[in-house]
Amino acid sequence: MKKKPLTIGLFGLGVVGSGLLEVLKDSGYPDAVIRKICVKTPGKTRAVPQELLTFNPSDILDDPSIDTVVETINGSDDAFDIVSRAMRQGKNVVTANKKMLAGNFELLLNLQEATGVSLLYESAACGSIPIVRTLEQHFGTEPLEQLSGIFNGTSNYILSRMFDGNLDFDTALRQAQQAGFAEEDPASDIDGLDAKYKLILLTAHSHGMILSPDQVPHFGIRHLRPEDIRFARDRGLRIKLLPVCRRTGPGRLAVYVIPGLVGDADELFRVDDEFNGVLLQSDYSGAQFLRGRGAGGRPTGSALLSDLLSLQQGYRYAYQKHRMNGSTVLDDQYKLRIYARAPSEIPLQALPFPSPENITRDGNTYVIESEVTLSHLGRQARWLQENEVFVMRML
Repeated sequence: MKKKPLTIGLFGLGVVGSGLLEVLKDSGYPDAVIRKICVKTPGKTRAVPQELLTFNPSDILDDPSIDTVVETINGSDDAFDIVSRAMRQGKNVVTANKKMLAGNFELLLNLQEATGVSLLYESAACGSIPIVRTLEQHFGTEPLEQLSGIFNGTSNYILSRMFDGNLDFDTALRQAQQAGFAEEDPASDIDGLDAKYKLILLTAHSHGMILSPDQVPHFGIRHLRPEDIRFARDRGLRIKLLPVCRRTGPGRLAVYVIPGLVGDADELFRVDDEFNGVLLQSDYSGAQFLRGRGAGGRPTGSALLSDLLSLQQGYRYAYQKHRMNGSTVLDDQYKLRIYARAPSEIPLQALPFPSPENITRDGNTYVIESEVTLSHLGRQARWLQENEVFVMRML
């Protein structure tokens, strides 16, 4: 029996919302009708019929003829209000807001249980890569050793331009912004926050553990400099921003985000520009690798469309790993061998590395190699960021 089309209320008409409208139009998908679009700024020219627009969220949330809400706005607090209210009104929700999801995951999980509606967010994870559904459906019960990869297209684009175009960081960032891969305020991307939010979502599906953002240490590429590129290039390596969820023992996980060195035998070595890549190491199936575009309106719009098709088929996440999960804990004593480059005006004894090794001076900077625990790195993260110390994982 043919199901009736979804009637959709769309929140946001920026890059992601516009991308959804583009792919809906180009695909000719007949089973999704945009009933209303809620936007924030009056007087702005928009390429949609005026009668579709509203500035009042209630025009969507309180309309019983709208059965599906698609949320693509920037703010996480407003997004949570929209999503939670829609779910309580019995509406299914599709969202691309990874910060909102990561910061409220347990609340949203409970709300799904209480309301029976579906909350889908493939577009919030890794752009066009169908990783959430892959974890849910193919690896729903199979134990995973590790989930890792490149989850942020903006930072990967910047790294590619620095390696392949010999650009400095600021120039590479400007090019990413001009190409539409970076926001005017790129902090979430270049500081590793965006990758961390995605890692939190995927950890819930891959290992069944619900984490909050303050539990996961993160480092970004804001302080990456040509000296670091040269260090990697001289060794035939590349630098990638790497989110990692790794099983370190029975019921123990190490979860973190940090730039890292990769060699040419690694699948991620050749993932460049705005592309993302996801590596899975499973107990039964072995190694799996998925690659796809991770930034831009159309790839994200494609993931939103995929979620809408799933809703049309009555799909919900089962969260099987979470239901099976027992007493898993974070392993904050897991050790990483790290490279740190610090400005030479910082006294060596002030650097927060308890057992520094191979200390060298390169121009106006010190380079230190050391082995540290995730707990120690997490405690020192703010100091390292404020003092412009670049940190990355060694091979």
